[in-house]
Parts: sequence; C-alpha cells; structure tokens
Amino acid sequence: MNGLEPLVTVHAGMGAFRTITSDLLAEAYLAPRPQAVDLNAVLADEAFPWSASMSVAPLETAAAVSAALRSLAVATQGLSPDEVDLGPLERESRLYKHLAALCDLWRNAPGALPEDLQVYAHVLACASGDALEPLPLVSADACGFATPIERRLHAHLLDHHGSADAAFQNEWAALRAPLMTGAAEGTSLWRVQQGLTGASIQSAPLDDSLAFFALRDEAEEADFAAARAQRLVDQGASPHEIGLLVPDEVGYFAQLRRAFDAAGLPLSGLPIQPERRDIAGETLLQLLLCFQSPAPAMALASLYISPLMPWSSETGLQLSREVMQGRFEPFSAKSLTGRAQRFYKLVRSNIAQTPDGILQALEQAAQLLSEAADQREAVAAFRVKMGMMRAALSQSRSLDWSALYRVATPAMPKPSPSEAFVEGVSVFTEGSMPWRPARHLIAMGMSGNRWPRAVSASPLFLDGELRLLREKTGLHVETRGDALARRLEKLRRQFLCASESLTLLRPVFAPNGSRQAPAAALSLVARTVGNDEKGSEDAEALIHDLRAVPRERWPFAHRVVETATDAQPSAVPKDGILRLDRDLLRRRLADDGRMRPQSPSRLETLMVSPLAWSLSEFGAEPVTWAPDGLNVMVAGTIAHDVLEFLFPKDAPLPDHNQIDAEVPELLSSAIRKYAPYLQRSIWAVERDGLLRDIRTAAHAWRNTVEGLGARVIDNEIGLQGEALGILLRGRADCLLQLEDGSLLVVDHKKSGTPKRRARLEAGWDLQLGLYREMLKRPEKTGEVLEAALAGTPEIGVAYHLINDQGVLLEGLKPADGIVTVVEGEISAQAMDLLTKRLSDVREGLIRLNTEEDRQKFEKEASLVPYALDASPLVSRFMTPKAENADTTEGHND
Repeated sequence: MNGLEPLVTVHAGMGAFRTITSDLLAEAYLAPRPQAVDLNAVLADEAFPWSASMSVAPLETAAAVSAALRSLAVATQGLSPDEVDLGPLERESRLYKHLAALCDLWRNAPGALPEDLQVYAHVLACASGDALEPLPLVSADACGFATPIERRLHAHLLDHHGSADAAFQNEWAALRAPLMTGAAEGTSLWRVQQGLTGASIQSAPLDDSLAFFALRDEAEEADFAAARAQRLVDQGASPHEIGLLVPDEVGYFAQLRRAFDAAGLPLSGLPIQPERRDIAGETLLQLLLCFQSPAPAMALASLYISPLMPWSSETGLQLSREVMQGRFEPFSAKSLTGRAQRFYKLVRSNIAQTPDGILQALEQAAQLLSEAADQREAVAAFRVKMGMMRAALSQSRSLDWSALYRVATPAMPKPSPSEAFVEGVSVFTEGSMPWRPARHLIAMGMSGNRWPRAVSASPLFLDGELRLLREKTGLHVETRGDALARRLEKLRRQFLCASESLTLLRPVFAPNGSRQAPAAALSLVARTVGNDEKGSEDAEALIHDLRAVPRERWPFAHRVVETATDAQPSAVPKDGILRLDRDLLRRRLADDGRMRPQSPSRLETLMVSPLAWSLSEFGAEPVTWAPDGLNVMVAGTIAHDVLEFLFPKDAPLPDHNQIDAEVPELLSSAIRKYAPYLQRSIWAVERDGLLRDIRTAAHAWRNTVEGLGARVIDNEIGLQGEALGILLRGRADCLLQLEDGSLLVVDHKKSGTPKRRARLEAGWDLQLGLYREMLKRPEKTGEVLEAALAGTPEIGVAYHLINDQGVLLEGLKPADGIVTVVEGEISAQAMDLLTKRLSDVREGLIRLNTEEDRQKFEKEASLVPYALDASPLVSRFMTPKAENADTTEGHND
C-alpha cells in the first residue's frame, strides 16, 4: 500500500492487532486464486503502442507497462477501467493513446492487474455477509497518503465490520504514540523531526542530540554503529532503546551481522540473508545466452566459472580470464579432455536455432554437468528447471527467447524478516515504519541515491501529462513529485521514533569503490542547523570525517594498537622508485634459459609506465569484465584480417569490382573469428560503418600498392630479432617488396593520419623503429623473409591509416604523390626513453608515474598513454611532479 499507516484490525478471540494484508483479505472473503497472464505475449500484439519496444526490450517494456497499469488502477475508486474518462483528452495526444491502450489491456486481460489489486476488486464486490470473520478497524480515518482505492477499501471495510471497541482503539493509540512523539522541543533532533519536510522551523545551533559522521564505506559504518551502540550500553542505555535505520540492501545486513556479533550485541529485526544463490538457474540462463549464437563474452565467462561445470574451478577461472581478454577460443581449452571437452565443444558449436535444436543442446549439457558430490543438489535443481524448459520448448513452433529466459531466470531470494524480540538493538529498514520507539537512532547509508530514493520517470507518462489528466478528469495518478513527498514524509516519521539522539552516517564510497555524494536528506536536515550570523549550515560543513576528529571526541570507546618499533617502509618511496633488487627482464625465461622476447606493445607499455609493465610481467594485471563493445583494438583486428585476405601474398592486386564484391564476405568472416557478437542485429550500424571504412581503405590501399610498383610477399609475418640488448618479437601486418628489391614493412592502423604523423615527426614512434631493428638483426626468419633479406635491401617502414586512407612512410623515397614521406628519426625520443627504462628494470628499479605524465605523453609525444589505464594501481601510486623528475621532459623534438 502507498499509505504510511497500515490498516489494522483486532482479532475477535485473542484481541491481537493484525495488519490487514491482501493475504488476510483473501482468506476472510474467500477470494479466488488471482488470474495469471503472460503479459509479454499479450503486449506483443501490434494493436498496442508498445509492440515495437517489446521486440527490442521485452522484459523492460513489460515491467514499465505493468507499473503504469498499477498506478492507473490505484487511482480509481472501484478498480474498473470504465472509471477512466478519456473524453476530455485530445485523441491524438500521447497521453490519450497510452491511457486508452492501458484500459484495453485492463479489459481484455484482467489478470494483468497485480495480485493484491485482484483481491481488492473481489472484496469490493462482496457484501458484508461474505466475510468469514470480523475485521473491525482500529482507526476510522484513512492515511493522508493513501491512494483512492485504499481509501475506498478502508471505507468498505468500515461499512462491513465497523470500528473496534474504544478500549482497543485507545490501546492502539497508546502503542503508536511513542513512535510519533519525537524529541524534546527546542533540541536539534526536534527541529529535524518537525522541519524535514518543509515546515517553518527556525534554525538553531547544533546540540548533542544530532551528529553527522563521514565513514569510508558500509563496512566501516557497521563498525561505527556497533561501537556507538556499545558505548551507549556502557552509559546505561538498554539495547532495545537503540535503533538502526538501514537501507534495504543485503550488503548492510551482512556487515551489521558481522560487526554486532563481534561486539557481542544482539540485533532484533535484522532481515535474515538467504543461505545460497540459485546456481541452477544461473547456469541454465547462461547456457541459453551462449546457445543464442553468437554468445556474449560475459555469458561465456560466467558459464565457465559456474560450480556446475565439468572442470575444476582453476580451469574455469583461466577460461573466463582468456575470454574477457578477447580470446573466444582460449588456449586453456586445448587441454580439456573427456566430459569437460565434450561440454566445451557443445557450448562453442553452432546449435540449430530451433526449439528442437536448443532442447537437444540443453539435454546434452544436463548430462555433462559436474559429478561432484557437493553439487548434486544444484544439478538436481538444474534438471527440475530443465523439465519446465522441456515443456516450453516441446510445445513451441518457433523460438521465444523471452519466454525461455523467464523460465531460466534465477530466483532472487530476498532477505526474510526475522523474529523481533525485546532485548536487542532494533533494526528498521527504509521500506517500513519503525515498530518500536528508540532513545537513540543511528541512520546509515546517507549517501548517493538514498534517503529518499530517487523516483524514476515513467516511460509512459510525464508528470505534466498526469497533472493535465487530474485537471481534465479528476483522476489522481501519482506523479514523481507526489511519490517523493511521500518518501520524505516516511523518512521524517522514521526519525520521529528517536527521542534523545540521531546520528547520521554518510559512507563516502560505494561498494564498487566509486565516490558518492551526500544524500538529499542531509541538506534538508542541515537547513534546521544554523546561527544568527550565517543562517543555515551547509551539509558538508556539518559532516565530520571520523579520521579528522580527535580520538578523545570519538562517540565510542577505542584502543590504539602500538606501532612496531622496526622501521617500516613507506607506502610510496619519496623518490618515486620501487626497488626489487632483481633483474625484471629475466622474470619470464624461455626453455633455453634466455629471457623471453618482448613485443613492441609490451615495450611501449614499459616506456609509458614501468609499473604497468611490471604488473603484466608478474601476471598481476586486471581483467575487466564488461559488456561486449566495439573499440579501436577490435576494429583494427577485424580490418587487418580483411586486408590480409583481400591482398594475399604473391597474387595479383584485386581490381576495384573484386574489392567491392569480396569485402562484405571477408568482413563477416573476420567478425565471426574475432568479434562474433557483432553479428547481432543491434550492431547493424557499427557493421555498416566498418564495411564502409574498410572498403574505402581497401580501394585506396590497392592504388597505393600499385603506385609503389610493389607486390605483397607476405602477410602477418612473424619478426624476431635483437635490439637494445634484448630479444624482440612482433608480427607485421604486411611486407611489400618494391621493384628495386627494397622492402617495406607495413602496419595497418584503424586510426587517422594527423596524430600519428605528429608522433612520427616528434620522434616518439616506437613500433616501426623496433620493426626496423628486428629486420636488421633477424633471428628465426622464415623462407619468405630470408629470401627477401638475402640481398641486404633497403628497408622502409610505414603506417597505413584506415580511417582516412593515409600512408606514412619512412626509410624509402618513392615517387612523389603516392604516400607521405616522413623525414628524420621517427623513433629517437622513444628509443632514448626506452633505453633508460630497460636499464632501470635490469637493476630491479620501477619508476612510478607522475601526475603530469598523461598530459606530457599526449601533448609532447602525441600518443595515447593506454598503459596509465592498464591497472588502477598505476594511478593510485602516482607521485607529484616534484618527487619524480623522470618523464618525457628532455626528449622533445
């Protein structure tokens, strides 16, 4: 119910007070089982204005329509669509169309109404004699925030059952009074309780009844609350006189349980967390996502680490890690055998996208799940869900993925209420009203989108439309402003349960580590605090960071752990250099004992950030789990693949008609190999963009190769050599041989010319310089490269920039007008800095980045310093410029 005061009745026999719920009404009036309707199937009808949205986002659209239908229904007096008068509205308006469609849905599918409203409709149609037991009400007045249907139900029940005896009414009023009395007049807490929702209360200086503290996160909040409660108990308060007001979030329940158990304080009313998650539902849902080819990377990764997989958890972690790094065919999959191998092949096979094909694949998967004893219960639950899936698929002529997802969606068990008892610290959650008074209240989670929760906008109705509806028809559908006012009043009443003190805790960081702004309620509370000179205080000025408060003023007892007498190293060395006293280049060794070769990309990481490179060498770089996306790396890989097969080695150049004909199929093949998710319809715009860019670049590249008088002698050619005292390895996209025998190493880049040219001219291009060094002192050359290098030819290097079809070349001098020739040392600055970095890591020194490095690399070197974002540790351990002078400074062109 929307009202803040529940309907309450008195049991005729025992005299117990009971809240009137839809379940109680259903029992008392013998309501029939609520009708069930497949709302998704109903809304797919093209007659509804949301049918197009259903094809794109069925679950979200159905939820939005269901919420709008409920808000419309509770605004009526009798739960009938005939009460909605559309006559005064413009027939062509958006409001009219949506209301008319909702009324049609209501008439044609009454089961679309929520179950509690179906019960209310039954009760309103009943006579007084239909009730199986008396339900006398303890209050003759409806809550001021009740919806029209709640007021009608209240009046209907009064008509049927009347009011409870005066003695019961007085007893109920006496029980409720402490919850609404509040603090002593004139205190800061009283001013908050009276003025939170806008009442005219004169601000006054802060006293001891109100306090604000900033903590790091919800874990530290829980520790604070437990310590504060312990201090209050030590000062004479009973545990039941202390209350906790907490967000409806599982994380808070777990942290409170931990902190108060450690403090030895009982909690009364803390919701009980579910013991385990629905592993069977999760695994089935992930399987369906993977079977709906192409499989999303996150679905594959999530499936691989499911406890029901027929491989070890270590294997699952490795498979998922490789997938999230972009390898849809992980190297670790090659070592799978037996059941594990068969399951993996099933998931990665092309499954027929028919009901029979999906059913057969699911049946096979069910037979290959883990045989571990501790997973038998989950496997059994999986097979039970499979029975439901089998029934849905066997009766379908076409695949309805939305229906399958609804069957597979894992159950989300919510915390269940626990028994409230007398001698315990009371826990009040944000969604309910306090159930007993407290002398001292600690309100937690005063940050972000809480207190009050923001009201999301309805996709169907604007607030202006709802106000117009009220003006034209008198139908009062709740607006966002109405909902926000109700939530603020609920918060005020929650604060009213406290009589002596209110402590507001603001977590600075969310569970994901992001910084949070103070909750809106803190600004409203701050309005009541001030003095004659400056008026109301700012909320931020009132919030005390606990770490900045002297320990003697902490609102709880504490002890200080003696520091060790041994000298402790600082977190960040003052000179900005970490010293590991070992040759970091020999961290990874080959079978022959030599250091493994470094690639140009790894060495560019070393040049930009030695810490990022070191983390990679030690296998400590993070792997981010994120939805599939088309970034520069993916687009470049796809473009490389298309150009490789369009311009094969030792073959005549394709003509322009051939390019137009072959690029689409080559693009599709590359997408299947490197980014299968791009095959989905939602990526059509991106695919078209790639096709256009690659086709245009291919035409221009053909003309360039022809103009140079060159031929392609190899693609994706492996290079290995020695330079700067280390072994190098790389892979050039294309190797051209010109008519005079000279060689041109080409790297295709999915980028534009201006920035790349600026980098070359500034001497900061590392990749082409290293390619040239490998060719000067090659190692393990193949037959093609060995023959090409036999006559010691001149060697040039070039970038082919796909986005604007530019070609930047250095080292050769072709005829004018064919490519852009860059003069000078294109790698001098980069090589100088890399030489220093290599010298450092040989000695075990890791120079931390400075706060100015990003700007310097971008401006002076014209390169994007991706390495600075490779790990959050890189930015976490940056030093100020003054503490570390080793940057790009001194390497200007």
